[in-house]
Amino acid sequence: MSLRGAYIAAGSPNSSPSPNPTPTFSGSSGPAPVPAGNTSPSRVTDRKHREQLASYKGGKPRSSNPARRWSPLQTAWNATRRLSGVLEESEEEAKARRLSGHPSTPFLALVGSGSILPRRSKIRTYFLYLATVFLVYYVLLRPILSDASGIPSTSTASVGPNARKKVLAPMRNRRHRPATHASRAPLPPGVVLHTNINHPVDRGLLKVDMNSKVHPIYQLIRDARETWDDKLRKQSRTLQDAVKEYRRRCGRQPPKGFDRWWKFVVDNNIQLPDEYDQINRDLLPFRALSPQELNRRIESASLLPDTYTLRIKRGSLRTSVTNGIDGIHGAKERLEGQAALIAPIARELEDFTAVYSVHDTASVTISYNHRRDLLEHVDEEEYFDENEELDLTPRGWPAFCPANSAINSARGIPEPFNVALHTRNSYTFISDHYRSMDVCDHPEYIPMHGVLAGKEPHAGALTPLFVLSKTTLHADVLGVPVEQYVDGMRHVPWEDKNEDKLLWRGSNTGIHHDKATPWRETHRLRMIKLANEQEGEVELLSPPRALEGRTIGKARTKLPVGEANKFYTDIAFTGQPIQCDHADGTCQELADEYRFTGKMTHDAALHYKYVVDVDGNAWSARFQRLLSSGSLIFKSTMMPEWWTDQIQPWVHYVPFQVDYSDLYDTVAFFRGNTSSLGGEPALAREIAEAGREWSLNHWRRVDMTAYVFRLYLEWARLVAPKRGEADFVFEEWMERERA
Repeated sequence: MSLRGAYIAAGSPNSSPSPNPTPTFSGSSGPAPVPAGNTSPSRVTDRKHREQLASYKGGKPRSSNPARRWSPLQTAWNATRRLSGVLEESEEEAKARRLSGHPSTPFLALVGSGSILPRRSKIRTYFLYLATVFLVYYVLLRPILSDASGIPSTSTASVGPNARKKVLAPMRNRRHRPATHASRAPLPPGVVLHTNINHPVDRGLLKVDMNSKVHPIYQLIRDARETWDDKLRKQSRTLQDAVKEYRRRCGRQPPKGFDRWWKFVVDNNIQLPDEYDQINRDLLPFRALSPQELNRRIESASLLPDTYTLRIKRGSLRTSVTNGIDGIHGAKERLEGQAALIAPIARELEDFTAVYSVHDTASVTISYNHRRDLLEHVDEEEYFDENEELDLTPRGWPAFCPANSAINSARGIPEPFNVALHTRNSYTFISDHYRSMDVCDHPEYIPMHGVLAGKEPHAGALTPLFVLSKTTLHADVLGVPVEQYVDGMRHVPWEDKNEDKLLWRGSNTGIHHDKATPWRETHRLRMIKLANEQEGEVELLSPPRALEGRTIGKARTKLPVGEANKFYTDIAFTGQPIQCDHADGTCQELADEYRFTGKMTHDAALHYKYVVDVDGNAWSARFQRLLSSGSLIFKSTMMPEWWTDQIQPWVHYVPFQVDYSDLYDTVAFFRGNTSSLGGEPALAREIAEAGREWSLNHWRRVDMTAYVFRLYLEWARLVAPKRGEADFVFEEWMERERA
């Protein structure tokens, strides 16, 4: 075949008739004429296809359109001719065709339809089969085969104090996870796939099944991951979505100005715009008061000692203080901090007045019966009669809880004891941190925390007072503290942290120490004593990788307390005793009985992998700074805060109970036993890095402003003279979508 013949066989659109022209078809029957005198393979193939076409034309027509009826076979015939033509090319003809820049005929044949299509279909089927086998192996079989004992497979990346390489999680673990998150460390397959029997959960606590062979913290981390991923996925993307979600959660329309708040959310990339349930919990009882009654109570509150007032009037911010506030340490700074927080949004707010206490702790308590009465008025859309006489005789923490709650079912408040140093028949870990702070469910914490211990508060009226921290029993309105907030906190990467002990340094705050107060059993004193005890034994659950197929109950170990503390903890007070009575000798008792050391610099603390955060006189102001450090934070608290609904324990930090009964077991889970074996350092690193990421992306100044923006819009509606006209009405032109 000549070069011109090969080019024509390739299907040039401008070619002259070929010596072997492509047959044309009409609606008539009969075979097409076959040129004689040529018995080459190409001619034989042509004759075969003409016979097939003749046979096909003799059959029952499948279409009324002749061109459509013959098109598939004609295409197949052409493809075969072009391919056979190229096979007959000489080396010189093929070289000339390539130099001419014409398309490759084999490629055209492959992409065309015809006799090659069945082969493509088979290839596709084989490919899908192989892909399915690979996925089944990778997701199901590989984790099981790599570790039949129920422990995730270990690579050198997750072993040792200087591990650098991250461990990738199975595909199932990474579903719905934002790409910005660090790769998650693996969990046991049975935990991930929910095939293991779960440890039971009650009142915010997981109770360990001692017959299980899977460590309970695996379950807590799995559930926390799923909850967090689900929360992220469900966040509103548009203003209309946010309005619908607000109505679903609160049962009413959002407040006037909600569109301006949403614009702030979009402009500042607020990532969890639906998670403001704390505001609704705080303000719901006030809806039972008429605007006139609420404003009257606000005016009375502004006259209370140790308070300051924020007022927004036509977009302008004004502040005022009561007499004597200048003599309170830090009071002026708190006023300035709150004013600075709302200054950027003052023009966007409706008119309101908010009265703040300068103190750390809350002070408003109402009886459970009065709270229930107020909420019933809210449900019935009626105002509480301000002339109705209140029963102010109830006193003590049980008066603020339901009659069937644990605190009222117990015979008095339990005496505290150091459970971490005793042999236990049951073990618990925090599953729901907010629920675990409920004093009504957990009266055993009352004598263990300085905010609650030794106090017997009286029930009072619902006073509109804003505070910076509160327990679940207080009726104050929670604000946003700005003390110790740090922008651009320096951190040390996990692989460069060289201290494996659990660190804490701080002052002996939490309660005033004198002969009349039960200070020895409060939260900070107990922690220092526990972490420096030398006598007795501590019983620990086995680290997860040291179970070796045994049940949790049978794998428990006992250690001398001194040995456990030397290996696991570095916890002490700094400086000298404070908040104590020198005259009655309490300050000297503190100095004699508890460990006091010199202060540690922030840079030195950054090299510790594990760091404790506990409450002081009220909330812990250092939590944001600690999270930003990149260390794994172990947090114990009785104080819900503005961010509590926006963070996920066991994803961003490790919660532990106020009685500290779970502290050693939790540290051992991550660090391992006293030989540094059996732990999960990869999970520790993952949570530490996720906590830092959360702090940088969810605890910015704009995130704090977004909270008070929404809080003050809600408060402005409550104090509006015509509350019913202060609802938000959505219109299409207001719509803005989050990125």
